[in-house]
Amino acid sequence: MEEKIDFSGMKKKKKGAAKSTQDAVKNEPAPQDSDAQYEIMINKVFELLKKNKSGVTEKQQRCVVKQPEVVREGTKKTCWVNFQDICDNLDRPSDHLSKFILMELGTDGNIARETQLILKGRHSEKQIESLLKKYITEYVMCQMCKSIETILIKDSSIRMYTMTCKRCGCTRSVQPIKEGYHHMSKAERTKARE
Repeated sequence: MEEKIDFSGMKKKKKGAAKSTQDAVKNEPAPQDSDAQYEIMINKVFELLKKNKSGVTEKQQRCVVKQPEVVREGTKKTCWVNFQDICDNLDRPSDHLSKFILMELGTDGNIARETQLILKGRHSEKQIESLLKKYITEYVMCQMCKSIETILIKDSSIRMYTMTCKRCGCTRSVQPIKEGYHHMSKAERTKARE
């Protein structure tokens, strides 16, 4: 009464090629190399994405922000010449950007001739450029689609800024500019340690 169990006949069936990959490359000869097949499928995906963009050109996708033009004014002042142009390019009020820059640098300053930002102290172009990049990531760039086509609105009921993306419609609240915070450069940190 002893039964012998034979497992030799129980083998997995081999699956055929996936139908979706056959549909994707049906007009082209089947490449022998899997890398070549992968390249063909990637190209197809990018072609489909380009077709479905509904008229958005590459020029509209990438928006370039000008570099800040910084000039020394006397021995103890720095002038940001194209300040208003950058504010207009980012679609942000000049007082918001100036408040951020002044708080990060821990200095005083004012907007002169409605186009320039005068900063007290010596500040390099690289220093201001790094602060501008930080401002863009915190207050301008959409976190979902990485577009800088956003609107910043101050909600008076909750006293916070709300940023809405024009491209994808994403909405998020952004932190208010912290008063009293001072961005320390590497030289300032080493000086503070001594």
